[in-house]
Amino acid sequence: MPATPRPKPKPVQVVEVKAELERLMSRHGFEARGIEQTADARARVEGGNLLTRLHALLENFDHVIVTAPNNRIERVIILGEKVAYVPPPMVVEGDGKSQSSASDTGEVVLSTQRKGSAHIVNITLEGPNKQRVQQSLLIDTGADQVVLPASLIGSLGLAADGLRSQQVQTANGAVEARIGTLVAIWLGERRIADVDAAFIEDSLLGGQALLGMNVLGRFQMTIDDENSRLTLVSK
Repeated sequence: MPATPRPKPKPVQVVEVKAELERLMSRHGFEARGIEQTADARARVEGGNLLTRLHALLENFDHVIVTAPNNRIERVIILGEKVAYVPPPMVVEGDGKSQSSASDTGEVVLSTQRKGSAHIVNITLEGPNKQRVQQSLLIDTGADQVVLPASLIGSLGLAADGLRSQQVQTANGAVEARIGTLVAIWLGERRIADVDAAFIEDSLLGGQALLGMNVLGRFQMTIDDENSRLTLVSK
């Protein structure tokens, strides 16, 4: 009896990332920032779901996908190709060195580091009982709030059972976050009290914490690429 022929596997479709993103933008009406960084890149196309297709297209790029409450994709932020990231040097309080300054007019100046088209700053997080942790955060105007790795919950002295659960959208899709309130965030010498933060499991966050609009929205923001500097002026 002749053997039943096995069906041939479907060939993997490979496309130009930039062209496919532009096609999807036109069809689905979302915005893509940093798309120029995908020029000359190619990737496979898989899945009928738009979110799945975007993640497959951008598997070699650090990226953030922002969705509306109805799960419609509003914005894709492409941060750059995935590379090993070395955070900026930490500044130890009292070592005589300053990473930032604050003027009498309410202006805060922070040094930055580039990661693709994105910018990273080093700030200080303050938890209960005055615990302070320094953390590198990516400046993300598409994020509603500060997003931090869950491994910092204990370091900041927060009670895990006092955090509330909420679903948030990350570059790896919709995930469960635990929402808590930091006693303060320090931008150089400027202290901002009572800042909400979303804590996400480290493996799901992709190693990148975010400085969102619940902090950035309090300032007029200017980024100086040439001098690697972020200037924040109180509104």
